[in-house]
Formats: sequence, C-alpha cells, structure tokens
Amino acid sequence: MRKYLLLLVFAALLSCTKDRQGAGELTDFIPASSGVILKLQDPDLFFSNLQNNEFLKKNKNFPLYRQIAAETKILDLVPHKDPAFLSFSFSQKDSLHFTFITKQSRISATDSTEITEKDGQITELEFNGRQAYLVVKDSVLILSNSSNLLKESLNKETTLMDLPDFEKALKAASSKKPSIYIHHKKAKPLIQKWFPNSTFSQLPSFSNWTVLDSDFTQNEIKLHGISTAGDTLPRLINVFKNVNPAENLLGSISPLNSTGFYSVTFKDFKQLSENLKTLQGNAKPEGSKELDLLQNSVEAGMIYTSEASVFAVRIPGNEFASTFSNDLNLAESFRETSIFEYPKPKVFADLLKPLLKPENLKYFAVLDQFAIFSESDEALKEVISAFQNEQVLNTSKAYSSAFESLSSEASILLVSNNKNFKNELTDSSSDALKEEMEKLDFEDFPLSALQFVYQSDFAHVHAIISKNENMPAATGTSQLSSIKLGAALAARPVFFRNHRTNGMDVAVQDIENLLYLIAPTGKIYWKKKLDSRILGEIASVDLFRNGRYQLAFATQNKLYVIDRDGNPVKPFPLEFRDEITQPLAVFDYENNRDYRFVIVQNKDVYMYDKKGRQVKGFEFRKASERILYPPKHIRIGRKDYIVIAEEGGKIDILSRTGKTRVAVKEEVAFSDNEWYEYNGDFVSTNAKGQLVSISENGKIKREDRGLSDTHKITATEKTFVSLSDNILQIKNNTATLDFGLYTAPQIFYLNNKIYVSVTDLQTHKIYLFDSNAELINGFPVYGNSVIDLANAEGDSAPELVVQGDEDSVLIYEIRR
Repeated sequence: MRKYLLLLVFAALLSCTKDRQGAGELTDFIPASSGVILKLQDPDLFFSNLQNNEFLKKNKNFPLYRQIAAETKILDLVPHKDPAFLSFSFSQKDSLHFTFITKQSRISATDSTEITEKDGQITELEFNGRQAYLVVKDSVLILSNSSNLLKESLNKETTLMDLPDFEKALKAASSKKPSIYIHHKKAKPLIQKWFPNSTFSQLPSFSNWTVLDSDFTQNEIKLHGISTAGDTLPRLINVFKNVNPAENLLGSISPLNSTGFYSVTFKDFKQLSENLKTLQGNAKPEGSKELDLLQNSVEAGMIYTSEASVFAVRIPGNEFASTFSNDLNLAESFRETSIFEYPKPKVFADLLKPLLKPENLKYFAVLDQFAIFSESDEALKEVISAFQNEQVLNTSKAYSSAFESLSSEASILLVSNNKNFKNELTDSSSDALKEEMEKLDFEDFPLSALQFVYQSDFAHVHAIISKNENMPAATGTSQLSSIKLGAALAARPVFFRNHRTNGMDVAVQDIENLLYLIAPTGKIYWKKKLDSRILGEIASVDLFRNGRYQLAFATQNKLYVIDRDGNPVKPFPLEFRDEITQPLAVFDYENNRDYRFVIVQNKDVYMYDKKGRQVKGFEFRKASERILYPPKHIRIGRKDYIVIAEEGGKIDILSRTGKTRVAVKEEVAFSDNEWYEYNGDFVSTNAKGQLVSISENGKIKREDRGLSDTHKITATEKTFVSLSDNILQIKNNTATLDFGLYTAPQIFYLNNKIYVSVTDLQTHKIYLFDSNAELINGFPVYGNSVIDLANAEGDSAPELVVQGDEDSVLIYEIRR
C-alpha cells in the first residue's frame, strides 16, 4: 500500500519533467484512456519552473523522463502560450502515447517537418524521425503520437466528462495553478511496467481520480489536491468515511536511518473496522485481545527499519498497551524495555487488510504510547534505541520543514527517507530498470511526504519533497537559490517588495527583453515581454499609498509602472516618440509617495506625476548640452535640490520647480561618477581624481585624495567610499584588495549597519565589508554583477541577489 502510493506520485512527477510542453482546459477531447493528465494555464511558465527545480534537474536522465522527452519532441512545433491539456495513455506494451490539446494555432513547420494529409481530416507529421497526427476540430488543435488515440479523442461517445468523479476532480483543481490528474485504473500499466516486483492489486481500488495542484520552486515540489472515489464501487480511500483523523505521531519513534513510515489514524476504530468489511469479503478475523487494542487506539502503521518492518499501534495513556503483555513470554530486556514473544503472526493483518498488512509478527514491546511488533527483535531494538537517543525522524529539520506544508492530522501519512527508499524502489523495479533506479539522485532531498485527509466523500491530498537546508551556521554566508533563466541577463537583478509575504522578490530582465518576477525560493511568478531593454535600475513605488508596491522603469521609448502580477498600472506605460537616453529618475520629495517620474531625452527633461500627467510647474525643459546621468534628487536640511550634469562640464542645481537654486559658475571636468550629498555638500570627482565639493552657496572646493584615473566613488550623508586601483576606502578605513576589474562600490544600510560591496568581474568574486572596512564572514562569494542587499525573508539575516552565470540569478543569505 505505502509503496504503491509513493511510486504513483513519483511516477506522476517524472511524467512532468519535459523541457518544453503545454497543457490546458479543453476537456471534451481528452482521450478516455488517459492515465495521467496535465492541465496548464501557462505552459511556458510551468516548464520554466520545472527547469529550475533542483530535484528534477538531478534526475533528468531517468528513463521515463527520456522517453517522454523523445516522444513529445514534436510539440516544439506547437506554440505553448495558451492553456492546454497534455495527457498520457499507457498500455501493457512498451509504449507511451500522448495527446496535446489546445486552442487552434498554427504549427511551426521546419525543413525537417514532413506533412501528409491522412484520412481527409487527420494530418500526419514527421519531425526528427518521430511521427505524430494532427487534427483541428471545433477550433481546437489536437496533436498525438497515436492515430488511434487521436480518433479516440474525436469520439464524443466516450469522454472523460461522462465520469462524475472526473468532473468533481476538474472542479476541485485550481484555476491558477498547473494540475496533475491521475486516473488510478488507467495508470496501472505504467506502474506495472516499471515496478513489476511490487504489489499493485490496490492500484485501481484505492480511488478513482486524484487531482494535484502543483507548486514547483527551485528547492521543493508541493502538490495539493483531492482524491475522489464515489460510492458505486468499493474503494480503499472510502474506509475512512465517518472515521475522522487523529494526529500522526509515528514519526516520533521512527529511526532517522529508517526507510520511512506509513501511518493511518482514526478516532473511531469500530467505524473503520465496519468500513473495512466491504473490502474484506466474508472473512471473520479472530483475536479479541488484538481487536480490543485497536479499539482503544488512534493510530496504526508500519516503520521500515534496516532490519525489518515494525508494526506500531498508538494507544493514548498507554495503560491498555501495558496490559497486553500479561500472558506473553518475556524474550529479553533491552535498555530497560521488555521484549516479549508474540504468538499470533497474522491476526493484525486479518483485522486491518487491505489497509495494513503486518505479517509474520513474532515480538512485541511497549514504547511510550506505542505497542510495537515485528518479526525481528533487532528491528524492535533499533526503534527503541532511536527513540531513547532522540534520533528519530520528527527531530530532523527536514521533517519539521515538510510539516510546515502538511496537516498535523491525516487519515494516511507516508514519509520517506529518500536515501534508503531508493533501495526499495530498486528492489521493486523491473530488471531493465534496476541499474537506472540506483542512479536516482536524492542528494540534498532527504525526505518526502504524502498524506490523505478524508472529508465527506473525498480526501484532501498533500505531498512535498524539499531540499535539505541544514540548520544555518551561527556565522557565514550560504547560497539559498540559483535560478536559471531562458537567456542571459540584461542587467543586474534587484529586490522588489512583496506586500503579501512582507518579504522581497527578485526582478530581472534577460537579453530577450523578458522581465521576470521571482520568489527567493527560485519560483518564477511570471515573465513579461517588454519592447526593449530597461535603462538602469528598476524602482519600487507605491502609487496608491496602500503598501502594495509596483515596479517603475524606463525602456527605450516607454515609461512603465507594473504591479506585482505583471499588469500595467493605468495610464502607464507612457510612450515617447524620441529615444529615452537615461534611466528613469523617481523623486519622492516628502517621502509621502507623491512621486515625480523624470525622463531624459538627450538635452530634454520631462517630469510626470503618478497619474502620468506632465508636471506643468517644472520649468527646466532643456539643458545646454547632452545630460550625462539621470537627474538626482538631493535633500540637504529642509531644502530639496535636483542635480543635472551636462556633457560640457556644466552642473545645474535646481529647485523642485526647475529654477536655478544654486548658481555654479565654474565648469567641472566630470569623471564617470555621479553626484551625491556628503557632509552637507554636493560631491563628486573630476577626471583628475580630485574630490569636488559644491556648497549650497555655489562655492567649489577641489581636494586631491590621490585617486587613480579609473577611480570609483559612492557616498551618503555621512559616509564616503572610494575605490582606487585595489584600495577600498570606507570613511577613514582602508582595505587592500587583489588587483582586478571591480565594479563601483555600493553602500547599503540595513539593521542599523553599513555594508559596502564591490564585485571583481575578472575573478567573479563579491566582497562585502562593514563600515570598518572589515570583510564580512563568508565572503568573497561567487557573482558577476553589482548586487542588491535587503532583508528578503524578514529576519535579521540580510539576503544578497546577484547575477551568477550569464543566464542565472543567485541569492545568498548572510549570517553574522
């Protein structure tokens, strides 16, 4: 039973792991023989998240994956933008057939595509040596690698929609998340082919349909849904009707080195026993003492140890379990726990079949609230030792993390210690598959869990497999995520506030002009195609002053404001005929979210309010020469200034209305550094490496600080940072770096602490210093751009986001 359920979910997951496919919502054409069906609202987005999932990437060479990838390669000819269904049908033969159903669209024929009309209505395709069949019916495109399956899809006399359980499963699925439908009876051939040495008699009789909404992030897979069985035929899941689940505590005695455990719970065993009779036939199990034990219990299950299986029954209060041994012979005492001989090896199996089959029981002991039985006294000793040493599964971080997404009370709970469970999978698999099964890589994914919580006439289903994130060290830096995009990055990634989680997400654009919003876990929320590259930084704004932030930025000809779901905020985007030549500048004079958006087109400056209207009171319209940098808002005391640097060396220091507020009579031979406020002055550097300070009355002061021609600076009101060759100076403190090709230094202020960052693009190293120019513990780390730093997870440890390889984003956590 346990093995079947875990194998079923495992096989369903592997059936998803194709690089590029599609699926959707056109149910009338799904073949009635389908065993596994994928419903995808946004196929491209779904498979992007699949590609970034570490577990699936590790196992992409698994034979089932390779077979699906090969058979469905022809789907590359079909666009994947619209909702679609992708169903799989399995036969006893060595074959796997798919059907792809979506809205009518054109296929992308290539030189290697042969198209032949077949039977008038059906078109035959050949692509890279694979055949497929295509038909368009009622504005629906249907593509399959089986002509018979395609004909079945067109046959409206037998459709899945005629099955009430399938209709219930459809209604239960999320309208926003990708869903996996499993037809238990039709999926049986797949399991029998790959795992012939396991017990599959319960496959069709466990339930009729299971539907799972999927949530793929980089480090975990979560599945949530229902399993429905109806009342027409006996189904195993229905034995929990009117029983009500109890808390699953079997993990508190299951050893850390066990294969896992299988727990069933009940608050009314008499009702459970009565329900089981519908599946037990005319059998009349014996064993009044065993029946009394179960009637006083709330949980029963199997623990799979290295020695043998252990059957456990939990009896709250434990008094009844203690009296169970009254007429049993003592075999031995182990660590002050009595182990008894047990003379009835099959009674519990007769009472609990087919839900549990604890056979060949020879020994019994009492451990905490549990009565434990096994054919091996060594297996009982292993459980006792683990419990006493607190080396049990529910003490592990992986177990605790998994149960953050699971219910504490489940009718059925299966927990797998994946490293050991792989051996069980290998033993159950076909001879041809055993070698491949041994190659399955569960490294960093130590535990998976699956549970069913029965309610009325269906069961809620929850499943999770997640990466093992060990307890973080007291100090140091660890990588949280690595997210691979579809193309190289166009600019550095930045954090963006998530009002729903009170944390931060990541925004980044690739060279194909796709803008991504990504969770810190690595999950891609969405991708949006833009007209061109984003100029400079993406700003966060709150136009409606309600704590729900938007992304603001400029491209070559547009000013965008986009909400966190990827939708434009009206009246944006604003379109411009002439090219925008500087990144968007965003001013919030009073920190009251009454924003000003400033656009530069060579010499021209345009200011807009948050409603997209041009600010008429801003009088500065045109500079004398080309503007070098985005205009900058600087506040000194109670006065606001707008600083604009022109190509010829002129610097304009304006008021809010665009009038000259500080008259600067001299020209400055600008360096490549912007202007900042520092110690009440406007500061930058000139081409000679001198520090140039301009006071509020327009007086210029030049100070020789010995900076090189290629120096870089940044500053805040009280902190000045310079990088000259390999010398980093923070205030009056210096750090000597290895010679390299460094980005400009950055200053961050988090948790009342100053951080300064530089990146060596030659050696791909990020350095992070404190205000004393001391390197933060755990640095340098790998990276290829300037960084962004924020409390992305809302705790005391900052997170850092940076470009990794040319097409990847890295997120680190910094602990001190």
